[in-house]
Amino acid sequence: MPERELSGQVWVITGGAGAIAGSVARAFAAAGARLVLADVAGAALEARARELGAEFVPVDLTRAGEAEGLARQVQARMGRIDGLIHTVGTYAGGRVHEVDPAQYDRLFDLNVRTLFYCVRAVLPVMLEQEEGFIAGFASGPAWRGAGPRAALYAAAKGAVATFLQSLDEELREGQPPGSGGAPPSRGRIRVAVVYPMGVVDTPANRKAMPGADPAGWIDPGEIAAALLFAATRGPGGRLLELPVYPGR
Repeated sequence: MPERELSGQVWVITGGAGAIAGSVARAFAAAGARLVLADVAGAALEARARELGAEFVPVDLTRAGEAEGLARQVQARMGRIDGLIHTVGTYAGGRVHEVDPAQYDRLFDLNVRTLFYCVRAVLPVMLEQEEGFIAGFASGPAWRGAGPRAALYAAAKGAVATFLQSLDEELREGQPPGSGGAPPSRGRIRVAVVYPMGVVDTPANRKAMPGADPAGWIDPGEIAAALLFAATRGPGGRLLELPVYPGR
């Protein structure tokens, strides 16, 4: 059984119109969380919010000011921010010498910049509350090493993982030697890095790979379940890294 209740807690899910975010949002809504879905403006975002009875905020998270505005809006409307699950990201591959330089900007902007801006915006609220949960998405190549034609993608997702690992250390620094715990003001803000260790079964991936067999892909519902498990742990343990493998 979960050791922490989510009932009444406020959770921000970025990339809120996406397939993975949809599974995460449904799982957290079923657990009693109050949701705020953030994404670029569009009918899909509004429809998802109506489906789940969630708040929604149209936002461009590649802009620091808009990420800060998101945090202010959520705090003003709902009084607090208990969790951030950042699903924004993108994939692109190719041989290094053939890749358009613009691909660098796109991969690092969507995977890394948006994460940095969102964490930077919500963290002061969580520090004031002395509690919170932050999760972001790395990838299999960031966990086990990249294969060919994925250098920029692996570098961006590796940066995501390293950023979140360093954030975890930052939030735990200064704990008394031998205490086995963290300072009260920081130790209750937990961090998780999700590593999908294969292709996730989303409509976009099915469209991009029409000849592949999705039976060997990762069910986004399993990613959502892993995140919910990590988010509901009590003070006796924490789950920093969450590799999620295909079922077969």
